[in-house]
Amino acid sequence: MDHGALGELARRQHGVVSLAQVRGVGGSRNKAWYLVGTGAWRQLHDGVFAIVGAPATRAQTLIAACLAIGPEAAISHRAAAQFHGLLTFRDCPVEVTTDRRRSPEVDGAIIHRMDDFSAHWVCEVDGLRVTTVARTLVDLGAVCRPSTVEAALDRALGRRLVTIRSVRDALVAVARQGRRGVGVLRPFLDERLGVAAPAGVMEARMASLLRRAGIVGAIPEYVVKDRRGSFVAVVDFAFPDARLAVEVDGYEAHAPLRAFEDGKVRDRLLLDADWRPLHFFWSEVDRQHPRVAADVRRHLRRLPP
Repeated sequence: MDHGALGELARRQHGVVSLAQVRGVGGSRNKAWYLVGTGAWRQLHDGVFAIVGAPATRAQTLIAACLAIGPEAAISHRAAAQFHGLLTFRDCPVEVTTDRRRSPEVDGAIIHRMDDFSAHWVCEVDGLRVTTVARTLVDLGAVCRPSTVEAALDRALGRRLVTIRSVRDALVAVARQGRRGVGVLRPFLDERLGVAAPAGVMEARMASLLRRAGIVGAIPEYVVKDRRGSFVAVVDFAFPDARLAVEVDGYEAHAPLRAFEDGKVRDRLLLDADWRPLHFFWSEVDRQHPRVAADVRRHLRRLPP
């Protein structure tokens, strides 16, 4: 058995190897079980082993589930959304998709068996096979609430991981009568057709919130100037006609900048320029809290003098 080749493979796979891979480098089932018996390896699933001493990480758990099913399997659904950074779950299930109708069950994992699954929908990141971001968004509709799917879409668009076109192409490619989840994503894509791509996650989430409330006219990253044309501030969102500045506090992308700025000074400068500052917490915007839209609408009714 080529121990060097197997060790390199295990290193790329977070300390996990399959029996098929052991045989691929000249090993055998007996050799694998000998290593288990000596305490060098431990069995994770039928035909899947971890090198003792390798960290027992989330990535190791995910790749072990894929290897237990077969080489075509990939991390998918909520597990893929968490891996891509689209969503966070307190107890995210291990979810894997395969194109094989007859595949083994894996303890602690949810297995999705889909005829339309192929290598086209898989990318490799950090040694793991994961469904592409576009395919992951389509699949989420089958296992998540609509608001969760929309949040994942906003994050993917805000981080430039996908475009509306690429997600729509994925939706059309897998859509069929009775396909779970397709109907969840489609209206969110329809709402965003023809709309400029958001500059970031915060803009995408605020745009979703305002769109749902029927509020139009918000301009992101707006440069406020006073009546003499002098620079005052760059605000997160602005309604210039109403001279209303909407600021989102606590968003991670703004933390370094805001750490050096005194919020009260910013607000005073805006007020001196006849602009009204309106503050919300990032958590309110991200969770699409109705109070945000209600406060914006109320302030928009108060036209400036």
